[in-house]
Amino acid sequence: MTRLWPEGVPIEVTVDRGGQPQRIVWQEQDHLVTHITRRWRVRSDWWREMVWRDYFKLITDTGLLLIIYHDLRQQMWYVQQLFD
Repeated sequence: MTRLWPEGVPIEVTVDRGGQPQRIVWQEQDHLVTHITRRWRVRSDWWREMVWRDYFKLITDTGLLLIIYHDLRQQMWYVQQLFD
């Protein structure tokens, strides 16, 4: 079952020099990122409250397939979707 959190669930992320996630802490568990399958940037709604995010679809060493994002305005990281 795929789970979606439209507003995201806060997580801790360690990034490399290029800003790509290397490790995440979610639900008090540490997960190493083994592969990033896709990266994209969203910048929209400038006429209201701006959304400016970097998204990553990734796989962890614990077998999770996730979409996470970095809110570039607030400098916060979130899990948005978990795939089975």
